[in-house]
Amino acid sequence: MAWAVGTGDSTGRQCLAWTTTVVSVQASDSAVAATVQGWPSDLAWWTPGHSPSTSVLYCVGGRVYLLRSQLGTAAELVEAVLNGQHRPTADDLILRLPLHTGDLFGRDSAERHDTFYAWVVEGAGPVPVSVRRVRPGVTDSLYSVVYRATPDYTLIGFVPGLGVAHYMYSHHGTTAETDAWLVAYRPGPR
Repeated sequence: MAWAVGTGDSTGRQCLAWTTTVVSVQASDSAVAATVQGWPSDLAWWTPGHSPSTSVLYCVGGRVYLLRSQLGTAAELVEAVLNGQHRPTADDLILRLPLHTGDLFGRDSAERHDTFYAWVVEGAGPVPVSVRRVRPGVTDSLYSVVYRATPDYTLIGFVPGLGVAHYMYSHHGTTAETDAWLVAYRPGPR
């Protein structure tokens, strides 16, 4: 982790153990919504004392949306998306499954003639040994899904059957950098 300190050119750096917790999961006939605390994107502008936020992952029709929630309102947001009162937008879309190299999503492809301001699957490679140790039996690839914008860059390393195994964020101006890897996985009760 790296972040700007004060108003000068100083940079703080720290290694950090971060936990992402699935708090609850609810399903309808065609969708699943999970309330999550500490989604990796919380690390993008992390500074000491920063607490994990609460988000909702909404999965429907092979699409995964990340919806931000205020603490205490996650249950209402889950209810609203599962009953159709709240519809996520293209800006909320973070994955479209199955992943294929070259796929572009999160905006209308006709809006621009490049891959900026959209998620693009840049490639698939072998799952690193350190990640395979976390959950034996994972045999698919580590997909690099990248969002580039003028001020910043985000990479999600996604492993089907496991989830987000790598998260990287870099801001091109004020220092804000994160490079996080999954080091442990504990399934909840069934």
